[in-house]
Amino acid sequence: MKRYSIILFLAIFFGVTIFSACKEEATLDGAAEVYITLNPTNISLRLGDTVRISAKVTNLSGKEIETPITWSVGDETVARLLGDTAIVAVDGGQEKETTLKALLENGKYALTSVYVTRNLPEGVTCVANDSTMPEMTVKQSYNMLHDSVMFAVSPKTLLYDYDPEVTLEGVKAYDPLTTINYEKGLVTVHFVSPREYGEGKVTLSLGESSTAQSGSCDIVIAPQLLATFYGEAYSDQPYIGTRPDQGVLPMYFVYTYEKELDINTSDTVRVAINLQTGLREDIENAYDAYHWEIASGSSVVITQKTNEYVENQGFDAVLSVRAGVDEGDTEIHCVTPDTVLVATFRVKNFKVRYPVEEITVDKDPVTMPVGGVALLTTGVIPASSYAYHKPVITPVDPTKVSVGTYDGNVISLRGLAVGETDLILTANGKEKRIKAIVTDGIASVLWAQGNPLTIFEGQSVQWGVEARTLSGGENPYDVDWISSNTSILTAKQDGDDNKHGIVTGVSAGMAQVRAEVAGVSSDAAEVNVIALPVDLTLNAAKTVKDNSWAYNNDKDLVVSVEMSASSVYKTILLTLPGVYTGTQTGTFTLPAGTILDIDGAKVEVSSGSVTISTEGDNMFVTYTISGSVGGKSFSVQADKVPVVSYFE
Repeated sequence: MKRYSIILFLAIFFGVTIFSACKEEATLDGAAEVYITLNPTNISLRLGDTVRISAKVTNLSGKEIETPITWSVGDETVARLLGDTAIVAVDGGQEKETTLKALLENGKYALTSVYVTRNLPEGVTCVANDSTMPEMTVKQSYNMLHDSVMFAVSPKTLLYDYDPEVTLEGVKAYDPLTTINYEKGLVTVHFVSPREYGEGKVTLSLGESSTAQSGSCDIVIAPQLLATFYGEAYSDQPYIGTRPDQGVLPMYFVYTYEKELDINTSDTVRVAINLQTGLREDIENAYDAYHWEIASGSSVVITQKTNEYVENQGFDAVLSVRAGVDEGDTEIHCVTPDTVLVATFRVKNFKVRYPVEEITVDKDPVTMPVGGVALLTTGVIPASSYAYHKPVITPVDPTKVSVGTYDGNVISLRGLAVGETDLILTANGKEKRIKAIVTDGIASVLWAQGNPLTIFEGQSVQWGVEARTLSGGENPYDVDWISSNTSILTAKQDGDDNKHGIVTGVSAGMAQVRAEVAGVSSDAAEVNVIALPVDLTLNAAKTVKDNSWAYNNDKDLVVSVEMSASSVYKTILLTLPGVYTGTQTGTFTLPAGTILDIDGAKVEVSSGSVTISTEGDNMFVTYTISGSVGGKSFSVQADKVPVVSYFE
């Protein structure tokens, strides 16, 4: 807006006589001539503008005269004053004119014109919200009884001059259709979206036909889609190796897929697409809400695109491609209203790029029992070609051996019948033959009688196992001993002895042991590992008299004490071999071979003594014993523990 400053010669304008004087007083009454300077003049206003106004009164000598000034506007339907310092336009005064008057106390005054113009549109933009207001060109809406898009108007004062005009396509009007924020210059358009797939648009226009500005927002009418690639290529990632359900997909997802293809080969990629509702109608409406498109390259062609319905979840978008004869990269996008998933296919001539000079194996011949499995590790030279030319194994006699699947570079072979056959390995035109020998099979694996089921921490005990072959001959195989929890106990074969194993207690608890021979497993045996008794002291309060006893026969002295319910252990049993005195009482030094049995865990003690005494009709047992298990010492004492009976 331009501003002008002029001097109005009031005396000439109003017919006042002008006379010269050498000196004038700087007062209104003492001035022969008065000048009023308005700032600004020829004022142009738009709605929303505030223009400050001022006036300066001087005499002929140029001295400023301090005097009151009264301001007024000729037509207050066009403009109005803000106190005595500013003027603003009035809504409805657009394209009208009035005057601004500055009046002095002596009746003299000055005038200037005031013209109210219309705002010229600069732009209308669809925005995401009213805080950051980023530009938005597309909005997704589906089955919404009330949805909206927002437009920012520039200049915002344009909203005082024109009513917004709205055009709806594909959606219906909501009442009210628009709400306006004049302070921020925002217009919100309200609408209703249908429950079907489609496209729509909301357009907002402001201004006269020659100067009108408009903005629009495309409406994608489709339910919200949650999408991710999944499958074997993502087996090392949580939850994406198999199809993720609604509870998983919002948290775990991948948006890229990369695959190398040999020429003239094919591949299939799957995208799991879930909907929050899981309703069949919404799932079927979503089939058209995504599409596949080739973004770049031509080394593969799309051979099939399908949708596979997944009940209560969504559907799979399945894409099949086939590589041509030329090398190159092709990028294909799966485009949804919410995201873009990128699949990159790199076509290479594997035969030329990755030659095979030799096939290698870790064993030749490979031996396995009937019904058993042997693992064969394969390789190629150069090793860099292995990923593209993993050897294919074919048995000459498929009735002898069946071939499993690879796990890395290891493949499983299962014996089907006793005998021999060749295995043919092929990779990129190279061939190798190895011998496969199928030996006698295992019919059953049984535990020997008397295997200790309770042992101490740190104690190692020998277990027996019997593997019976189909032919009834000796077991030719080693035994795999398996612990269900190696932090409680461990188990292994006893050297080369395939009839015995060593079970070792690690920490207190329960664990299971199994023995497996040539793919055949024994039943699981449950083993209880108990803590080693350290400074264990028994007395009458800690034991049950009625269930405690001593027994003496021609060979052994056996003392058994039952612990009370509050104790850690249940029974303490001592067996002293070769002790017999012919009397009911006495003190006995622990001989070699004395066995301590606590709750079934047995160990030979190294030193100590046992005393059996009587007082009246009561019998008591007192002993002190010690020993070691797994390099750790233990000790047990009994202080006159009462027993109910004594047997000779």
